[in-house]
Amino acid sequence: MSQLITYEKFFNSDQAQPVLAVLKEHTIPHEFAAIKQVVDQVIAGGGPGYQFEVRIPAGQFVKANRLLRESIQVNLGEVDPDYYLFSFEDFELIEILRMPDEWGRLDFAIARKILESRGIVYTNDELDALWKNRIEVLARPEHEGAGWVFAGRFFAIMGGFFGVLIGLVLLQSTKTLPDGRKVYTYDEQTRKKGKTILIVSLIVFAVCLFFGLSSGYVFVTDLTQLPQPQCEPGCFGC
Repeated sequence: MSQLITYEKFFNSDQAQPVLAVLKEHTIPHEFAAIKQVVDQVIAGGGPGYQFEVRIPAGQFVKANRLLRESIQVNLGEVDPDYYLFSFEDFELIEILRMPDEWGRLDFAIARKILESRGIVYTNDELDALWKNRIEVLARPEHEGAGWVFAGRFFAIMGGFFGVLIGLVLLQSTKTLPDGRKVYTYDEQTRKKGKTILIVSLIVFAVCLFFGLSSGYVFVTDLTQLPQPQCEPGCFGC
C-alpha cells in the first residue's frame, strides 16, 4: 500500500466523521489517528490545537477532494436567511470557489448555490480548472523576509543553538499541497541562505563546545612542577 500522509486535521473526532464516511464509501485507503501534541506544537510553532488527523495516499488527494466537494448537497431554502454569505457580492463568492482551501466545504457549497441562483453556474470541470490554478499558486515557494535571515546570521555568529534551528527551517521546510505533492516551502535563494546559516552555526557551535570543554581541564606536562606536600617531623608518610 502507498505511504499515507496527512490529508486533513481536526479539533475532535466528530469533525472527521463526514470525511471518513466518504473515504470508506469509495474505498480510499486511509488512517485516522490522534496527533502527538508535543511534536505537532514544536514543528507547527504552537499553531491550532488539532487533536486528530486523517492520512491517505498522496495519489488519492485529488479524488478525495472532488468526492468530498460533491458530497455536500445544499438547499438554499433550508439555509438561514441571515447567513453571512448571502450578503457577499458575486466576485466575493467566486473568490471562495477560487480558493476553497481557505474556506470550509459547507461555505464552498453554499457559495456555489448562491451563484447558481444568480445565474452564474460553474461545472465540475470548471471547478477542477480553478482548483488546478489555485494549486499552482500554493506551490510557489515563499521568499523569507530579512528578519529571520538576520536572526539566523546573528545566532550563527554567536554560536547559538537557535542558529542551527533557523538554518534547518529555511533549508529543509516543506509543505504538502492539496493534490498530495510535497514541495519546499522557501525559494532557492532563501534555502541557500539557510544552508549557509546552518553550516556557520555548526562550525561556531563546535568551536565553542571544544573550548568550553577544554577550559574544564588542567593539562599538566611535568608532574615534578606540582607543589610537593610538606611533612611534619616524625611523619612516616613521606
